[in-house]
Amino acid sequence: MPQGVASLRRIVLGFWAASVATVGGAVWLSTATADGTWLARSGAVLTALGLVLASRKILIARNDLLALLHDMEKADGAERTARLASFKQLQKDIDRQVLEKAGFALLVIGTLIWGFGDLVGKL
Repeated sequence: MPQGVASLRRIVLGFWAASVATVGGAVWLSTATADGTWLARSGAVLTALGLVLASRKILIARNDLLALLHDMEKADGAERTARLASFKQLQKDIDRQVLEKAGFALLVIGTLIWGFGDLVGKL
């Protein structure tokens, strides 16, 4: 597995772990205090985590990747040009697939909990 893919997976897993811990803690607090607003509030945290994950490209500098691409662009030959195009497309595809799906899922789940979490136990 390429280094970048493994790094992206660790980031996504970290966000999911933080999300599960947040919701688990909120469920525990809501149960212990009989106040569903803790669960609802955890949805706000999940939404924030989803926004950060979905905005990763803006928040994290990609200096190493840009330097590598710049060096590859200086090289001659059709093979180097083809590799460069493949590398650029692969990087876009990986980032888009992993981050967009995970970020979107967190946003949806977080928003639903945020909006309806305080109703748990009242139905």
